[in-house]
Amino acid sequence: MASLDQQAFEADVESGAFLNGSLTGRWEVQSVQWPHAFIWVRAGNGNRLLLRFELTNYPRQAPTAEPWDIETNAPLAPVRWPRGDARVTAAFNPNWNAHALYIPCDRVAIQGHEAWRHQHPSMLWDPAAGIHRYVRVVSDLLGSPDYACAH
Repeated sequence: MASLDQQAFEADVESGAFLNGSLTGRWEVQSVQWPHAFIWVRAGNGNRLLLRFELTNYPRQAPTAEPWDIETNAPLAPVRWPRGDARVTAAFNPNWNAHALYIPCDRVAIQGHEAWRHQHPSMLWDPAAGIHRYVRVVSDLLGSPDYACAH
């Protein structure tokens, strides 16, 4: 039987907000190997980025995610991380942390960034919104004019 954390995640990916993004091709759950979930997020140019989410204590604790290489089943090489203007380069910065995204809804990135709570309230982790919040933030970045390419 699935843990309560996993049951909460499964309910969230069956929610209307998450399903709407899936049905429109913005994101898709690739697989779940609890406590990890692998979710594709489509960029504006059609490229897809696979993220490996770590979901311990979901949804009470925010997830963290890292770009993942499906072919090698390992973290995506930093040279293949998304690139772009300031916002995208800041969010996808393996020099900051090669195992997390630098965005307000990530549990690793939010540490030490109390100002983000006031500067980016729509991007903060919200257990009621669930995983949809995180993938929407990534999708918005990859769909923005700031996104240049993924290698």
